[in-house]
Amino acid sequence: MVTDAGESGASLGERVASLTADLVEYRTTEDRPAEIDACLSHVLDFFADEAVDVERFDHAGVPSAVVSLDGSRSPELVFHGHLDVVSAADSLFTPRYIDDGELSGRGTADMKGGLAAMMHVVRDLSRRADPPSLALMVVTDEERGGHHGARYLLDEAGYDPAFCITGEPNNLDGYLDIVHRQKGVIRLDLTATGASAHAATPEQGENAIAALMDAHPEIRAVFAAEDDDWPTTVNYGLIEGGTSVNQVPDTATLRLDVRYPDADARDRVLTALRAIDGLTVESAGHGAPVDTDPDDPYVRGLQRHAERVIGRDVNLVRKPHTSDLRHFAAHGVPGVAFGPEAYGSHEGYEYLVLDSVPDYCRTLAAFAEGAPYSSSSQ
Repeated sequence: MVTDAGESGASLGERVASLTADLVEYRTTEDRPAEIDACLSHVLDFFADEAVDVERFDHAGVPSAVVSLDGSRSPELVFHGHLDVVSAADSLFTPRYIDDGELSGRGTADMKGGLAAMMHVVRDLSRRADPPSLALMVVTDEERGGHHGARYLLDEAGYDPAFCITGEPNNLDGYLDIVHRQKGVIRLDLTATGASAHAATPEQGENAIAALMDAHPEIRAVFAAEDDDWPTTVNYGLIEGGTSVNQVPDTATLRLDVRYPDADARDRVLTALRAIDGLTVESAGHGAPVDTDPDDPYVRGLQRHAERVIGRDVNLVRKPHTSDLRHFAAHGVPGVAFGPEAYGSHEGYEYLVLDSVPDYCRTLAAFAEGAPYSSSSQ
């Protein structure tokens, strides 16, 4: 068991790697709900013979589940993980072990590897005579906003933990860093309008695509002006315009993915974009930033246990990626992103560093066993 000092790191790592590989083989993309259901069943079957409470939920056709060690909807700790992944080539859904200690495949980093580790920790802790107040929340819609998973479980199903760890990987430099700040995200549709005409007589129309292209230098200037040490960034994610090549398009839309550190930065960018002539600006989705107090007793407790396990300093860091932590923050629940070492989320080569798994599991176990935390326990 994770809490058994006699188990080798190699044995613990092999357990988690094997389960991760099993989960990766499920193609849990948004367009495959049957695969998502089957993968969630695989997770719950893992706990079939254990002394745990299991609740399975479905909201708007999106399944989720909570595995609890004490049956409480207000546990001290929630470990959070998601099964859904972004699309990828067929080959990425066949996990591969690489010679230098990597397990590659879609979801190994984001975040079936972290979830598999959490599953083993929760199951091992459930076998203790006096298990901690701990629940594992498993959701399947984090990649598309988490509204029917984490947000539903918190706001409608009534879960209210004291603290949350989501097993998202750091993806950046730093071994087992603890992410306490994450940027917010807002998806914006910038639309230019014109008047349709035949392509043979373009002067009789107003080309919306051309208008959008003309506005691009001003759009780019808005983000170039964001030069703080943690600036607002933009990705031009989608562009749509026109219905036929022989017709002057009367509408064109550019969808932006904007990552911002705080509300002031968000409002500054929105104001500047809305001041550009000829464009309408509409929000197509929003997620607030996360800014957990680094001196929160649970944060410090996790840092302390991690440093004891790995024998080196563990940093509290910020990260531009978003996660379901925003739903916990909006619900008043502090939390951090803390996952095993893994890289390549959403990329063509995604992998879990297997040597990090024992340290990660032992840190989670020690942290859960040490709860609750208060200012006097730091």
